Amino acid sequence: MSDESQQLEDILIALMDKEDLADDDVVAMIELHPKHREDILQFYEDWLTADDGRDGPRHDSGYVPDISHLWTPTGAGRIENPFEHLSPADLKGIVSRCGLSLSLMTALEERAIRASTIPLLLVRQLAKETKSTVREILQFLDQDQTTLASDFRSDHAPVKRDKISFLEAIESSSLSETAKHHWRNLSE
Repeated sequence: MSDESQQLEDILIALMDKEDLADDDVVAMIELHPKHREDILQFYEDWLTADDGRDGPRHDSGYVPDISHLWTPTGAGRIENPFEHLSPADLKGIVSRCGLSLSLMTALEERAIRASTIPLLLVRQLAKETKSTVREILQFLDQDQTTLASDFRSDHAPVKRDKISFLEAIESSSLSETAKHHWRNLSE
């Protein structure tokens, strides 16, 4: 069994061991293990529909629970930009406290980096700095990349650019080699 499948098995066992498994437990586990998001949600859907003798409301055999609010990161409303209300001085402070470069912070704010590759430690720090939750930061970063004015041409539609990994962003940033090494270690 590979390390990744063993990790997923451990995650699912931890969820099964919960006394009263609820949406919040599933969301917390997804925040801890974002790369297993779909597997965790599929497990939860199966868990809710299984007739395994557990106490709880009985449903007819065609019942399917509505957990769509967990599947779709957009939830009920628009995802707000957690950096929007910050001044340039505030952003520079965040850059300094998080050990980032301005170019890396810009890439994060433009959602140019795949959210699943960003170290959770950094996501937690950004949530703390912006007075947001980890979930809100991940939802924001997981959206499509912003379209910049330079992407528009008068006779062409905007070009959708591919997101890059956090490691690629680190390598192309102006961070010192020591800082790059620090982030490389956290990204692996």
